[in-house]
Amino acid sequence: MEQLSMERETLNTGAHLPEQKEKRKKKFRIPVNAYGVLFILPFFIVYGIFSLFPMFYSVILSLTDYAGYSHRFDFIGFGNFAWLVTQARFWQSFLNTVIIFSMNFLPQMAFALIFAAMFTTKTYKMKCKGVFKAIYYLPNIITATSVAVMFYTLFLKPSGGLWQLLNKMGIISYGTNLYLLAWPSRIIIAFIQFWMWFGCTMVTLSAGILGINPSVYEAAQLDGASQKDIFLHITLPLIKPIVVYSLVTSVLGGLQVFDIPYLFLSGGPVLSGGRNATETIAVYIYKMAFDTGGEMQYGIASAASVYLFVICMTISFVLFRVTHTDESKRQRRAERKIWGGVHHESGNAD
Repeated sequence: MEQLSMERETLNTGAHLPEQKEKRKKKFRIPVNAYGVLFILPFFIVYGIFSLFPMFYSVILSLTDYAGYSHRFDFIGFGNFAWLVTQARFWQSFLNTVIIFSMNFLPQMAFALIFAAMFTTKTYKMKCKGVFKAIYYLPNIITATSVAVMFYTLFLKPSGGLWQLLNKMGIISYGTNLYLLAWPSRIIIAFIQFWMWFGCTMVTLSAGILGINPSVYEAAQLDGASQKDIFLHITLPLIKPIVVYSLVTSVLGGLQVFDIPYLFLSGGPVLSGGRNATETIAVYIYKMAFDTGGEMQYGIASAASVYLFVICMTISFVLFRVTHTDESKRQRRAERKIWGGVHHESGNAD
């Protein structure tokens, strides 16, 4: 009897062991929502260390006369900002950035929209669409250093193949260096930017067009709409968010362009021709910080970078306000109608 009672006790206590383990597991169980935070936490850590901290540190340096690690620096307030405003070279670099970006972006968006419509339309059956998309996107994969060196070699006098071709055609003379002239060097750099980013913009717009419901196009074709009307009145309005995204990212990238202008002309002599005509704001910041020939003007370079940040933020805000004006007006009108109906019903109830 005693043995049976002991076995029963052990069985009863053993029956409660799994329940106790489950209770312990429940106590240390991580909430499901916390897994998402754990997955995105590395990004915020890396972003804070390599992007957010340098950004705030640049703002601090812009308020000092910091000129290198071996020099003392003092707080001078907004002296660097005031000095930059009076410098013609700073405003010339901003003008060069706008000119090169305009020469690059406007034809890039136009051709990207045209080719995206051609590759996505069902009425115009084009063979080997995937091959052409890959060929157009391929320059975006090549590094900027390789592209800059390649174009520098092509236009370098007198060994450049394109330079020799233009010389034999009588377009340029023998003593002309294209990379030292203002507008030819700007055109070359703008073409490089266009050639590298045209495929990426086209693929982005093509993805936006393919995301449109095909029944919309079928209904328009049944109503007798032409391809031009479908593109202007259906495709463009529906891919407006994608176009705005491409516009904003292109503006931000175009204002911060550094690699192509600097690397393309890095081998040429420092003359007043192509070097100053293609000196963008990013190149100007780099030169003030590391290529001044004497002391490294970190404070002035940081102030110029703050100016660039403010310009990018202002242009982005203006673009969002301009492109979302119609939608915000429609939303406000709808809200007014809803609230007007609510007030009207409440008045009748009273």
